[in-house]
Amino acid sequence: MNHLIEEQSQLKELEPLLLELSTQAGHVSVDTEFLREKTYKAKLCLVQLGIGENQYCIDVLAIADLSVLTNFFSDQRVLKLFHAARQDMEVIYQTLGVLPEPIFDTQLAAAFCGSDMQIGYAGLVKERLDIDLAKTQARTDWTRRPLSEEQIDYAADDVKYLEHLYLQALADITEQGKLAWYQEEIKTFYELDKYIIDPALAYKRLSGGGLNLIQQYTLKALAEWRETMAQKKDIPRSWILKDDRLYELATKRPMTEDKVIEMEIFGRKSAHRNAPIAVNLIANVEVGDKPLWKRIDPFDKQDKSIISSMMKQLASYARDNKVAQGLLGTRRDVESFYRHSTSKKLLSGWRKEVVGNPLQEFVANKSA
Repeated sequence: MNHLIEEQSQLKELEPLLLELSTQAGHVSVDTEFLREKTYKAKLCLVQLGIGENQYCIDVLAIADLSVLTNFFSDQRVLKLFHAARQDMEVIYQTLGVLPEPIFDTQLAAAFCGSDMQIGYAGLVKERLDIDLAKTQARTDWTRRPLSEEQIDYAADDVKYLEHLYLQALADITEQGKLAWYQEEIKTFYELDKYIIDPALAYKRLSGGGLNLIQQYTLKALAEWRETMAQKKDIPRSWILKDDRLYELATKRPMTEDKVIEMEIFGRKSAHRNAPIAVNLIANVEVGDKPLWKRIDPFDKQDKSIISSMMKQLASYARDNKVAQGLLGTRRDVESFYRHSTSKKLLSGWRKEVVGNPLQEFVANKSA
């Protein structure tokens, strides 16, 4: 049965049930609905909890005190079941200040059993339970109130079948001897740096190998300023300055406000406000001794052929172990492995058991 929780008293009435689950070391299905098109941080609108035969849709925009949810998500005795957990965990952490733990991710578990790495909840429900879920509210605006009955039904469906998927997935990975692999991988979901961007480290999501030293440090300074402003104003970073414009500014390094304005990289309203800031950053950038990025030469024909062979081998390992290839490793992982003759990802943990020595032979042949 679906329940809409939109009053403080209703959420308080739910608390004893959550506490009972805690004493029993039980599990709860979880999903969220949020909006992020116009904000830096996703705006949490709804939290859905599936407990037994009941689905509780909690309207977090209508309830002032969410401490019941905060306590629930931080309760180590209750297992939280998600599908594709990372975005849900991000918005929960950014809104409530706690990272849900422990969790079980049915998408990750499915990938360990051979399903596509990005299989959606509806796709997995169809694949495993042969149930078709409605998609009518997939693009709905979850900030609008009141919520319609169709919206509530759609949101509730997102947790209605999670327990069934969890029980099947747990049985499958246990039977296939992959439980330890799964437990190793799920630990990465609890790393806070996955959900927080320090403005001082914003440059790491960019690539500046083609820039000289002063241009690289200019790009770093501009990226830090952009990230700080986006966080402060709670708007997408691209609304401050798009990536290609950021590179253009770092490359040309204009030294006057007029030069910045002539580049037309800012909007009309923000140009006169941001131009002096950009000039000041460029003029006073602190340049380090070492490059932030190294120039990467493109692969030649022989390199590409070897990498393609490595990818085919990786696909073969994935098939043999009934693991999604994207989970085992991507082309980017393989290219990095080939270029540097090592890989922290591919040569550690459960992946090393699967791909370690054979892929290293490709690198050895390259050096021979």
